[in-house]
Amino acid sequence: MKYLYVLAVGLLLLNTQLTAQSDKKITEIVTQPHQEIPIIDTSGFGTFELAIRFPYGSPRILNADEYQAIRAFGKVSVEYIYSQYTHSQPGQKGLDRARFHALQRLDPQLFTDPNVRWDIIVQTDATTAEAARQLFHGFVIRYQPPVSEERKEEIKEELNMLVECAKKRPPANSPKFPGGPVGVADWLEKNLKFPKDEIKTKGVVKAALIEFNVDTTLGKPHRIRISKGASAKHNEHIKSVLSNMEGWTPGVPIIAFSLLVQFSLDEAGKPVIDCQPLRGYNPKDCNGLKSDSIVTKVFDRNKDWKKMLVVEDVTGSMMPYIADLLLWNALKGNLQNTNHFVFFNDGDQKDTDEKENGNTGGLYHAKPKNVEVLEETMVKAIAGGDGGDTPENDIEAVLAGIKACPDCEEVILIADNDATPRDMELVASITKPVHVILCGVRYGVNPAHLYIAWKTKGTVHTISEDITKLAEMEEGQTISVMGRNYKILNGKFVPLGKM
Repeated sequence: MKYLYVLAVGLLLLNTQLTAQSDKKITEIVTQPHQEIPIIDTSGFGTFELAIRFPYGSPRILNADEYQAIRAFGKVSVEYIYSQYTHSQPGQKGLDRARFHALQRLDPQLFTDPNVRWDIIVQTDATTAEAARQLFHGFVIRYQPPVSEERKEEIKEELNMLVECAKKRPPANSPKFPGGPVGVADWLEKNLKFPKDEIKTKGVVKAALIEFNVDTTLGKPHRIRISKGASAKHNEHIKSVLSNMEGWTPGVPIIAFSLLVQFSLDEAGKPVIDCQPLRGYNPKDCNGLKSDSIVTKVFDRNKDWKKMLVVEDVTGSMMPYIADLLLWNALKGNLQNTNHFVFFNDGDQKDTDEKENGNTGGLYHAKPKNVEVLEETMVKAIAGGDGGDTPENDIEAVLAGIKACPDCEEVILIADNDATPRDMELVASITKPVHVILCGVRYGVNPAHLYIAWKTKGTVHTISEDITKLAEMEEGQTISVMGRNYKILNGKFVPLGKM
């Protein structure tokens, strides 16, 4: 009897201790700076997200049974979402805590996992109780499921579609030039002038990437864009020549054409103009595939990046960004600017307790000469992992890439904003600035990625911003990223105040 009494007292003390820890965590979450947006678009809840819903003014979970389907998966982040109107009402703070306790009863591990990010989102549109009733109130949980064999095959098929879309010859319904693609090359090689003022040394090659549409009424190119090239003056010459390239037959006007023209001196010192085959694609066909434009937009804004080392997370929900990197290389011939790729999947299906910082593994290297080899490496990296827990081995992958490519000048890390790297302790070992491209940013950037760029004297890039002054920042200073302020406190970035 005495033994049962002691056991009961022990269990009571343990439960009291766990409750106190839970209360402390909930207090920490609900008192953190919140973010304000007009209204949450509930149609945006989608892949790898589960909305836990509550009735207006109630702590009763409406769809607790749905959580069972994701219970075993790694959790990335939790957002608590409610309305500003209810925030101003008596008893709201108690209701908030009651909802958190309801979620804690549903899954206590959410509150003990240090890798789960918590955000508080306040909707500002509602000014009356009736308006607030129409809004979403509850939690949105982002999770990372294992990658099944079926999903791996789907990913491979999606990537194949992207490559085919990018590399195929102009579609049958596109405008055509007499002689076809060969006729285009012959015409340009005859009509373009060699940039003799810019190229005077044998072995030097200058390449101009030309992109254009065809005005099907006038039968000649328009909307001509040129990147790279021998000089700005010579690029204007190319535009002028191309704009007078008459004789195109009618076709679908939205077809996007591209071709690469190279200028060099041969061994005898004779000028050589070499026009690569004409490419063309229908943007509607390509853009309908599952890619995201952030990688393309960041690279296009930073055309001065050369001799790149590109390191990319290929776990979980990164598929749209993997596809975007592949499409960027396939459509625009950018492999010539990248010396080395590293794709990482956080351990090739290792159990979490087997993952050692700096030696987790699941790294796949490539120095591809064509986009097909790049795709093959991506698929191998994706197939080698299964998602696993949320943190990834970003820093290990960056260090491995620098070791494999010491001559690489620019280090680009394409990272999942919601996944804090497991190996942050290794950041001090990085010897080159890191340009961090953040994927999946919704309401705020992950402070860990700001820290990586800051400590390596690098930069951070979102779909709309290039944050280039992090290297100049010191303790106590503040920076704004995507409308939210972050301050360096005790050597770490901390989000401040309202969005």
